[in-house]
Amino acid sequence: MNKQAKTPKTSRGVYIKFTLIMIASALTGALISIFLLGREDGLMQLAQQAGDCLTQAGPWLMALGLAPCAAAHGLYLAGQKAAARAGEDDEAFEAANRRLSLSMVFSAVAMPWVMLTSCLAVPAVTLWESAVPALAVVPLMIAELAWSYGLQAAVVRAEQRLAPEKRGNVFDIRFQKDWYDSCDEAERQRIGECGYHTYTVMNKIYPFAMLAALLAVMYGGASVLWAVMLGGLWLTQTLTYLLRAHALDSGRAKTE
Repeated sequence: MNKQAKTPKTSRGVYIKFTLIMIASALTGALISIFLLGREDGLMQLAQQAGDCLTQAGPWLMALGLAPCAAAHGLYLAGQKAAARAGEDDEAFEAANRRLSLSMVFSAVAMPWVMLTSCLAVPAVTLWESAVPALAVVPLMIAELAWSYGLQAAVVRAEQRLAPEKRGNVFDIRFQKDWYDSCDEAERQRIGECGYHTYTVMNKIYPFAMLAALLAVMYGGASVLWAVMLGGLWLTQTLTYLLRAHALDSGRAKTE
């Protein structure tokens, strides 16, 4: 039995839904403001305590970055093992691709994790009485970055052995462009879909993040610079997308 086609949304329904969402958002913001009013001192103390706890845990959180590196290394070795049989076994070829792809995911996650936790671990150096954790922070950071980049370079070389037409070097600033240029149409379409998915997800996250930043500035004693930086990132993403779309529509730029 064929499924019935979905009824297309009417303009009236869209406007009503949008209005209800805006009213609900305004009411939620008002209720939060009423709840927080008069509790500024307590919130500032809570924010300070949370910040101190995160700072104290910074070096340990940074050390957790070794876990995705280790997982990426294991997947890389498993991918290499499957790649050895890829020439005579299609299933081995697919398995090698999957494992190498997952290895790239884990190794790429390590980079932003190290940068995030370094903002916590470095200030923790001045709070810890023992010099041993302080001396371990910088070598740990270097080790994780080197392991992450080394794995990414190894995975790219392994992928290039499976698909010799692929070009690019991880340590080259043109790597992403060289790799994209060597992809076929199906691969470029997947890259575009991933980029679009990321764009839409971030457009849903930014409004809530900006609301949290606004409340933190108003009631939590946070610096306004955090809200400015977050808003600047949102504005940069929006302008990058819109200006590129305009350039393509007007013929000033060509599709890559």
